[in-house]
Amino acid sequence: MEITGETDLFYIVGTPVRHFRAPILFNDYFASCGHNFCCTGLNVQPADLADALSLVRRIENIRGLCITAPHKIAAASMVDLHTREATQAGSVNFVRRETDGTLTGHNLDGLGFLRGLKGSGFDPVGKRVLLLGAGGVGRAIAFSLAAEGVTRLLLANRDTAKAHTLAAEVARATGIKAMATGTGALPDLSDFDLIVNATSVGMGGGGDMPMDLTGVSASATVADVVIGAQDTPLIAAAKRAGCSTMVGSSMLKPQIELSETFLYGTAKG
Repeated sequence: MEITGETDLFYIVGTPVRHFRAPILFNDYFASCGHNFCCTGLNVQPADLADALSLVRRIENIRGLCITAPHKIAAASMVDLHTREATQAGSVNFVRRETDGTLTGHNLDGLGFLRGLKGSGFDPVGKRVLLLGAGGVGRAIAFSLAAEGVTRLLLANRDTAKAHTLAAEVARATGIKAMATGTGALPDLSDFDLIVNATSVGMGGGGDMPMDLTGVSASATVADVVIGAQDTPLIAAAKRAGCSTMVGSSMLKPQIELSETFLYGTAKG
C-alpha cells in the first residue's frame, strides 16, 4: 500500500484501539477493490468524541469512520443524517463524510451478523431465536433477523423494559412474533434453533458467561458477537454441548465488504 496525498483516510474510532487488527483487514480488502485507501485506529475518549467528529467534518480527505466501543450510541446523536439501519439500531458503527462536510451514520452490525450467520451454514428463515441484549448491537441484529423471516424472536435483557420496547418496535416494523423477558427468566433452551449473545459479557477473557446453556439442543446454533483471540466461554460451552457455533469475528469481514458500498457506492442516507 502506497500512501500519497490522494489517499482516502479512514479511521476506526474507539478506546482502546492498540489491540485492533481490523485495519489490516480494511486495508487489504479496499486495496483489492482498487481504492487508494488507508485505515488506522484513532484512540478517542468519550468526552472528546464530539470534537473528533467536528474535526472530521472539516478535513476533506477523510472518507469516513468505523465507530466502535464505547461510542456507537453516542455517535448516533452527533451525525447529521442516518440510514434506516442506523435509525432502527439507535446506534452508528460506520460514518461517511459527504462532500459538503456533513456526516451520514450507518449501522452494519445486523447485516454483517446475518451474512456471517449464513456463511456459517445457518439459514434463519423459519427458525426460533433467543437473542440476549437490547443495546445497539442487539437492536441491529433483532431487526435483521426479523426481516429475514425468523418465526419467533425472544429478546432477553437485564433491563426488561428495554427488551419489551425493542420487541414492540420489531413486531410493529416486521410483523413477526417478537417477545421479551429478563435474563433471569429464560425459558427451556431446547425450544430454540439459534441462541445469540449480543452483550459484551465474555469480553476480556474473564471467563464470564452471559447465560447457562443447560438444556440447549445439540442441533442448535450458538452465536456470540464478542470478538477474541480464543473462543469465548459461551462458544466453548456450546461446542462441548455439540452445538454449531458462530464466533464474533465472522460478522467483521461481511461488514468490511458492506462498508465499501456505503463509502464508495450507492448507499444513501
